[in-house]
Amino acid sequence: MSPSVCRTSLSRCIALLLGLLLVAVVPFSRAEQPENLELEQRGRDAFEQCAACHTLEPGGETLVGPNLYGIFGRAVASVEGFAYSESLRSKVGVWDEDALNRYIARPKLAVPGNNMPFVGMTSPRARRDLIAWLKTNPSRYDPAESDFQALLVRDEVSRGAQIARACMVCHTASEDMENNIGPNLWGVVGRPIASAPGFDYSERIMRREGVWTPDALNGFFMENKTFDQGSHRAFGRLKRPSDRAALISWLKTLNSGGDHHAR
Repeated sequence: MSPSVCRTSLSRCIALLLGLLLVAVVPFSRAEQPENLELEQRGRDAFEQCAACHTLEPGGETLVGPNLYGIFGRAVASVEGFAYSESLRSKVGVWDEDALNRYIARPKLAVPGNNMPFVGMTSPRARRDLIAWLKTNPSRYDPAESDFQALLVRDEVSRGAQIARACMVCHTASEDMENNIGPNLWGVVGRPIASAPGFDYSERIMRREGVWTPDALNGFFMENKTFDQGSHRAFGRLKRPSDRAALISWLKTLNSGGDHHAR
């Protein structure tokens, strides 16, 4: 075999080998990235159930629950300034995978007597994804606003008024009306949380800061809530985003410049 033929054969062999390496390496490297992105997305999706009560940013504000930045490996009941229940303060240990899994699944069974209003995350996969994401120590949570905002833009006031009938069992919704079992909802969108004059709010609601923005109401309507005097309990929660958006659209009309559909 001539040297030129050998060189040509060698070149072809090298080219083939490089091609095989590219086929082997590129799909593998590309396969890793979506998996990590998938985990992050699934973890964020699972955290949606927590976002109404917890922040993730370093030094983030305390809401109904403590800030969760650095939760994995942190001592139980150790966020300075948060009013933990006696049952959590007396619990020894750190938030590892097992402790988080048990607590997130059924808070009241894991630590009887604690004040957490969340009923529990029943899906083992959702808990696994959430805990795996918390282990990465995420420093922020960006909710998927686009879908909910798009629903809110529909401005389905009439349908919201229909949904609000269940609320009227406990609330009033006209200007200058007295509070009922729940506070008067007139002007609720945009007013400070726990600020209806003369209403005796629960300690849990009084701890919540901020105003009732559409996003805050969206999170509140998603929560599972235990029964406390002065807390929202007409129905457990509104699971469908379209129902929450419609109800908020109606609530936005309850002001002196609104188009009032139901009182």
